[in-house]
Amino acid sequence: MMNLSQAPEQGTMYALYRDKVVYRPYIRENLVLQEDEEKNLLELHLFDAKKEYRYVKMRKGTVETVISDATVMHEDQYVERIFTLDSKEKMREVYKGCVEIVNYITYDENDLMTIQNYRLKEV
Repeated sequence: MMNLSQAPEQGTMYALYRDKVVYRPYIRENLVLQEDEEKNLLELHLFDAKKEYRYVKMRKGTVETVISDATVMHEDQYVERIFTLDSKEKMREVYKGCVEIVNYITYDENDLMTIQNYRLKEV
């Protein structure tokens, strides 16, 4: 069972279902998943500029976590900016906006870099 109270109050939803992908703005108090939607849900990412709530279904249960700069141990960050297309305008490449991926980096004793975690970030 998801605990959506941990999600940002409003932001962007990125949800992967067995049969569709949903990418849209949301307001937490209006966010309700129908029973059939929840059954077909594979991943749910609810995020704003500061934190991400993540719910992932796996073969052996689920992972539910909140990710922010304060909750992930890291020594450095690498941020990637991804431009998103409006699904109706793919052929003309009309940009709808962008999202950033914040990668949390640590280094071992040999200075080898490891990405410990990541989060999606509204821009």
